[in-house]
Parts: sequence; C-alpha cells; structure tokens
Amino acid sequence: MNQSGVNHWAAKHLAAFKIYKGLTGLGDYYFFTFELVQSLRKLKRDSLDAFIRVLINQIRFTGTNALTLLSIISLSIGATTIIQAVTFLPKLGQEDFIGNLLKLVIVREVGPLITAIIILTRSGSAIAAELATQKLHREIQAVELMGMNPFLLMVIPRVIGGLIATLLLILYFDFVAFIGGYLISQMITSIPFSSFIETVIRSLSVGDVFSTLLKGFAYGIFIPVTCSFYGLQPETLFEIPIFVSKAVVRSLLLVFSLNALISVIFYL
Repeated sequence: MNQSGVNHWAAKHLAAFKIYKGLTGLGDYYFFTFELVQSLRKLKRDSLDAFIRVLINQIRFTGTNALTLLSIISLSIGATTIIQAVTFLPKLGQEDFIGNLLKLVIVREVGPLITAIIILTRSGSAIAAELATQKLHREIQAVELMGMNPFLLMVIPRVIGGLIATLLLILYFDFVAFIGGYLISQMITSIPFSSFIETVIRSLSVGDVFSTLLKGFAYGIFIPVTCSFYGLQPETLFEIPIFVSKAVVRSLLLVFSLNALISVIFYL
C-alpha cells in the first residue's frame, strides 16, 4: 500500500480518534524515510558532482564550524568531571573508580548527548529552515523540472554529511574532554598523566566504544532526516518558524529516546 492509500484508509477509519493526526504524521515520516532510501539507489554519475558539493558543505557546516563551541563545552565538562572525580572519590576510598566514572559520564552519556544537542540546535534547525526556504522559492520544483531527483540532490547529502560529522564530533568531544580536561585539572590536582591515561584505558571496553558510535550513528541519521522532513512541510512563509520549531522539538525527543534505548540495551 502506498502513502496515499494509507492516508485514505486512516482518514476513513481513524479520523474520529484523537490519535489519528499522530498516526498520520508517523505514516508520512515513514514514507519520507522510505523514499530517501529509494532515491539513494538512483544516484548517477552526472549528478555526483552536485551531490558531493552539498555533502562537503554540510560536513563543513555541521562539523568544522562547530569545533569552537564543542571544544569549549567539552573542555569545561571534562575538567569539571576530572576534578570532581580526583578530589572526591579518594575521600570515599574509591580511587579505582575514577576511570569508570569518567567513562560513564563522558564516553557513555554526556559526550554523545551534548554533541547531538549542539548539532541539532545549530545544523538541524538550519537544515529545516533552508529546505523550507528552497521549497517556497520553488527551487525544489525547478530541480524536478530539470529531470533530477530533489531528494537525491538536496536531502540525502545533508543526511550523509550530518552522519559523518556527528560521528567525528563525538570522537573529538571525548578526546578533548579527556586530554584538555586533564590539562586544565592540573591547576587544581596533581595526578600523573601516565596514571590518568592508564586508568582511563583500563576502564574502557569495546562495548563502551561501540555503544558510543552506535549513538552517534543513530543521532547522525535521525536528526537530519527529521529536520529535513519538517523542513519540507511549510506551505507559506509564516509556517517556516512553526515547522522549524517542530523539527527541533521532535528531534530532541528522538535524541533522548534513542539515548535511553541504547543505554538500556547495552548496560542493563
């Protein structure tokens, strides 16, 4: 059954229920995602240059342009966590737990989550606003009239670029939080660097790294897909702020839901 068929069936049988609007929205989101996957299979050599250009621009905006903000936040979180761990845990006789605490706070939870929120607020909202503007300026229609797939040239490169940038930024966040945070913490504490690194490495496991990358993969896919979906919904200029706001809020709910789900799967 195609999208129009599903919408017709839902309107006929579920319109009287309060959940109708929500189910219709989920159906539209599903078919939007399905169409993205189908469009990717239609990538041709003659459209590859435009595809790569949009992809690189998205990686630059999502990744490179966010490094300053991400560095400041990761340094502050890393330094605060290390200082608290090094000064507080020994008082409880839990010196060996320092590496596990840093792993729990930075690698497992805070690193991926903070990175996702920064990407969402910076790049996700920008994707939604840009696609909405392109739609209302008939740029998407112009691409269709030229015989090209607008999803392939305007949406999928943003999704792939967002995915690549998200994975790299999460790794960057963890590195800066550990190394930069350690250097800042030396103004207050005096833990040897070799002992610090040994403690961190000993506490990390393959599962920790894999779960972090899985979170990055999930965030990197769902944030740009969701923001693209809502960015293509406005029919007038006045609706752009409404749907940009919806894109940010729904993506934020997805991020926290995925974070909880993956953490439960790996650690409970």
